[in-house]
Amino acid sequence: MIEIDAPLTVERATDHVATVTYDRPEAMNAYNESLLRGAVEAFERLDDREEVRAIVLTGTGDAFCAGVDLDDMPLTPEMDFAEYEAGLDLFQDVVRTLRGIGTPVIAAVNGYALGAGCDTALACDFRLTSEEGVIGETFIDVGFVPGDGGAYLLPRLVGEARAKELIFTGRKLTGEEIVEWDLAREQVSADDLLDTAIAFAEQLADRPPVALAESKQLVNESFDVDLERGLADATRAQRICSQTRDHAEAVEAFAEDREPEFEGR
Repeated sequence: MIEIDAPLTVERATDHVATVTYDRPEAMNAYNESLLRGAVEAFERLDDREEVRAIVLTGTGDAFCAGVDLDDMPLTPEMDFAEYEAGLDLFQDVVRTLRGIGTPVIAAVNGYALGAGCDTALACDFRLTSEEGVIGETFIDVGFVPGDGGAYLLPRLVGEARAKELIFTGRKLTGEEIVEWDLAREQVSADDLLDTAIAFAEQLADRPPVALAESKQLVNESFDVDLERGLADATRAQRICSQTRDHAEAVEAFAEDREPEFEGR
């Protein structure tokens, strides 16, 4: 579907759903510079394609993404601050991109999602997990802080106290625990994980894409703006949606007692 010079694959799962699969199984899909840059490119290019209305992200083999490849890491303590900042920015760009694109992204957590891989899963709009799924903010284990957005995202998902527990202890959540801690919408068998994620992505892809993208932006900013800013942004978004063909189609379909057919414009 899209060729990217990086250890990942991009495929069309259905007419409107694409899959991005991290493909470094020998390194448990841990990030190196190539995968970091390729992930951002993949998400941005898919977001630019009108036919793609939802994305499923997963990993090959036994891991979703096991964090940073310590043997091939794009930053070291010996770097000066500017170089170190640029290296860490590569990791943060993945989170920025997932949060910033209008296309909804579902993480199919098929195995280890640790450290930077955990933050990537948290940055997705939804998470599903298999029985083999493991999620952990394991930065503390190597004397680090969540450098890729975890300390920002995790409290918004599970609350401050639970976020501190996971971050301060490095505790890994497994299987059904991930759902119990509100970090995944459901757990399914490993054999059914990708199909279930794609089926849920299809539900999202069936909704009007402009309204979906605007709704994602409003929810993502909701913890960071006051009510008046939130209302003003909702007014702007509603005006944009009101001028789309999809809105007109929804009104017509309601009047004609039929299901709408959204076109993404």
